[in-house]
Amino acid sequence: MLFNTVNNYRYTIDTYGYTVVTNANGSTSNIYNTNPIVTSCSLSTTFVGDVIISTNTKLQNATLIRNIRDRKGDLVFENGVWEVYQVQPSLNAVGLTEGYRYKARLISGDV
Repeated sequence: MLFNTVNNYRYTIDTYGYTVVTNANGSTSNIYNTNPIVTSCSLSTTFVGDVIISTNTKLQNATLIRNIRDRKGDLVFENGVWEVYQVQPSLNAVGLTEGYRYKARLISGDV
């Protein structure tokens, strides 16, 4: 759990949530939304190229992320698609949740 004092969300991302559907044979699959939800966030990276996203918005595990834009609206990473694989709450000094931290890995595209 991480402690936050000030949140500066200078980036925006397009997030694509999903619905779990059970097929006729009993297996399940994820059906992703076609309309993105624009989310404000802060952004950093790891040594292995994963993206760390901090935001107040709750996202599902395996959410797809596209079109990372900076404050001016310019694309930071073009043609990249990331998938959220780790979720962690951000706590304040009292222990209350102030937001969420996500790790996402590149699954498609060339950056």
